[in-house]
Amino acid sequence: MKERFLNKAGSMVVPILAGGFVGAGTALLLAPKPGIRVRKDLKRIANITRDQVSEAVDKGREIYEESRTAVANAVEAGKKTYVEGIEKFEKLTKKDKPSVWLPILAGGVIGAGIALLLAPKSGTEVREDLKRLAASTKDRVSSAVEKGKVLYGEGRTAVTNAMEGGKKVYIEGVEKLRQAVA
Repeated sequence: MKERFLNKAGSMVVPILAGGFVGAGTALLLAPKPGIRVRKDLKRIANITRDQVSEAVDKGREIYEESRTAVANAVEAGKKTYVEGIEKFEKLTKKDKPSVWLPILAGGVIGAGIALLLAPKSGTEVREDLKRLAASTKDRVSSAVEKGKVLYGEGRTAVTNAMEGGKKVYIEGVEKLRQAVA
């Protein structure tokens, strides 16, 4: 039983990591702003003043008082949905092989969130950097190919000349040998 659980858990690690890398890469390319600015915005949003909290608590009490019946109905509906959901979940998970899409999706969401928070630049800036890198690499490769063509041509000429020289030396050697034998 323990081995079966470990095998299932181990088989989920790769899809989670793969999804995480894909999500992180996508988030880095599409980040609206650098991670430090995203984190500052989140801190600013999270810093609710005391008055705002007090006002929210008062509104919450009013809503709670007005919606007791609605909550009771929602609880009943939730219980029913929960039971139906458990039944469907059990049917889905009784497969011999677990679905790989859920871990990939979860990893993608986690990776994207982390990448958005830690993005060194906005997605536009990252894409521009990648374009510059690709153009630079293309130029270097083109230059290397051109140098290779020149070197190939020079090498071919040198080999041809060496072969011609070798033929001359061979012919001269054969002639000298014929003269020496005759």
